[in-house]
Amino acid sequence: MLKANNITIAISKVEKEFAPEQIDQLLYDEIEHATAENSDVWTCPDSNRREYCHSFFQYPAMMVPAVQKKLIDIVSSVAKGTKNMIDPMMGSATTLVASMENGLNCYGQDVNPLAVLISKVRTGPFLVESAKTQAEQLFKRIKSDKANKIDVKFKGVDKWFKHKTQKELSRIVRGIREEENIHIRRLFWVILAETVRVTSNDRTSTFKLHIRPKVEIKSRNFSAIEVFSLHLEKALVDYEAHTSLLINSEQLVQGENYRAEVHLSLANSREGIYSPNGGPYFDLLVTSPPYGDNKTTVTYGQYSYLPLQWIDLKDIDDKATSAFLKTTLEIDNRSLGGKINKIDHEKVDRLCKLSVSFLNTRCAIEASNPSLVKKVDSFITDLDQTISNIFEVMKPNSYQIWTIGNRRVGGVEIPNSTILTELIEQKKGKLVTTVTREIIRKRMAKKNSNTSLMNTEDILIFRKIG
Repeated sequence: MLKANNITIAISKVEKEFAPEQIDQLLYDEIEHATAENSDVWTCPDSNRREYCHSFFQYPAMMVPAVQKKLIDIVSSVAKGTKNMIDPMMGSATTLVASMENGLNCYGQDVNPLAVLISKVRTGPFLVESAKTQAEQLFKRIKSDKANKIDVKFKGVDKWFKHKTQKELSRIVRGIREEENIHIRRLFWVILAETVRVTSNDRTSTFKLHIRPKVEIKSRNFSAIEVFSLHLEKALVDYEAHTSLLINSEQLVQGENYRAEVHLSLANSREGIYSPNGGPYFDLLVTSPPYGDNKTTVTYGQYSYLPLQWIDLKDIDDKATSAFLKTTLEIDNRSLGGKINKIDHEKVDRLCKLSVSFLNTRCAIEASNPSLVKKVDSFITDLDQTISNIFEVMKPNSYQIWTIGNRRVGGVEIPNSTILTELIEQKKGKLVTTVTREIIRKRMAKKNSNTSLMNTEDILIFRKIG
């Protein structure tokens, strides 16, 4: 009888240890312990920007891989069933790459074709030796190409590129097109994208398209082919280092293919989020939404416009078409808050009742600059719809890691973190803990007419109550 009681007690203890509320506490304790152990753990001032293939393309506002990996490690260690992760606003796939070291099934989507291209390259397959061999062949093709034909046509091409640069970029394009392996071809396209970014007449100090002064354009003397060559050589070094990292963590099969699932798509998360079973599937969400509409925060679309003109879109995704390049603003218009003229005022009223912080913010902006209220309305309503879509594909008691910062509109600070928390709590999400991290080297639009300095951002960890 005593033995039976002991067994009952032991079983009860195990069940208690794995109760959702206790896992929340374990998660909270682990975050607190990590913070106490190393005060820089969430800032990572010494992180290597070339790790995790981070250097392939200087995508705006990339998260720090080491920070995301630490968070994923902690969640995976306390929530033992964590298997499937999703980032519905994946950008350049920093969260997915960080998740791969834990062997998670990785799913991601983004509205920007360039983001999808970079993500596909960073998540494999990892064909290092083949890429090295084919890079040599590519250089030979480029060197032997003496044609002066310009391979792209779009409005403003002569404005944004010197004629010599156009000819050299065209030779690179023709050389890449002859590569038969789609995965290696995508790698070359990404390196070309970075080359375009650096060699265009656009000022690289901002994310919006701004032409350099004529005197500066005239004085710049470089070879686009040499820029491409040097960057590809460095990228191959980083590519091999990252592949070795995954091999050492036993995450690759035959040294090339990731052992778990990776599924990436070109899609708008405001309209829906892919789930393999059509419903709750994911154990973990790791994401960082834009901090406001792209036009006044980070113009991902404008930033991607010139590189995408030189890339064969069909190599990115079947849904990537020239419609994405209709104007320099097209991609940003498709992003959260991009359609200001399609605001659902009934939904805005409802959200004001659900989020007192949103209501107070709207009132403050209306008092200071009423014309800017629509920007905030559009973004928050789109964000709320995306959150609803997220909850539809998350399992009960699954965890969500959100990285978000506040911004200012018309002199009023938008408390994004608080608004996000209130909206998620209305959908039966529970805030487990918050970490505030200092922004040190994150490439963000620090200041423009609607946004002032952003020096910190919050990492919010939620559980979907189930």
